[in-house]
Amino acid sequence: MRKHNISQIINFYGMDANDFEVSAFESINMLHSRTLHNLHSQMTTEEQNKLLLFDIQLLLNAKEMYDHISQMYDFSLSTEPLKPWWWHLDKVVRGERNIQIKHAPSEI
Repeated sequence: MRKHNISQIINFYGMDANDFEVSAFESINMLHSRTLHNLHSQMTTEEQNKLLLFDIQLLLNAKEMYDHISQMYDFSLSTEPLKPWWWHLDKVVRGERNIQIKHAPSEI
């Protein structure tokens, strides 16, 4: 994936993590976009920092985003592994899935 594409995806994810005016389908697409964790080693420090900030925003909005997406998606039926926590907002909201945001000090 080309570098500018990663930045674009991160920026779209950040915008969508706070947007409840879009359809639930578009918010599901945001969760797919977040699956950048596989590309973390290809990201610049700036991109990693932005992704971290947007993850925090999504976590702060977890209840609202869960309610929004639940209009068309049943999180309890997710077959995604637990590591990508964004696919388990139901567990995050209920306190069953604790999220630890980690960022290497040398990258801050």
